[in-house]
Amino acid sequence: MIEPQFRSKGPELLVELSQHVADTVKTVTELDPQTAELVGNAVAKHMMTVWGGQNVYFPMGISWRASQRDLQIYEEFDGRNHSALAKKYNVSLQWIYKIVRTMRKEELQAKQHTQA
Repeated sequence: MIEPQFRSKGPELLVELSQHVADTVKTVTELDPQTAELVGNAVAKHMMTVWGGQNVYFPMGISWRASQRDLQIYEEFDGRNHSALAKKYNVSLQWIYKIVRTMRKEELQAKQHTQA
């Protein structure tokens, strides 16, 4: 349960942050609702301490979602399914080739970094 004092005095953003964290924790970890709300409150209070007084901008996450999609495409790529992936993810065939090329390059760089 959200502390009454926190609910009434907490700025709307922090109250919503607490609720969203609690909902996510319940969904992801299957914790009981009371423990999830405690986690949500703790995260909101921590953000008050860390970011208090600052203007915080939350991006829409377009590039993050695109990179997640690209990783998924690369994981599903089997060397022969360019067209199927383009259709499935609603991107051009050229874009699939570019994603695969980029992901291979990043993978190679990561391997070289660990070997150095």
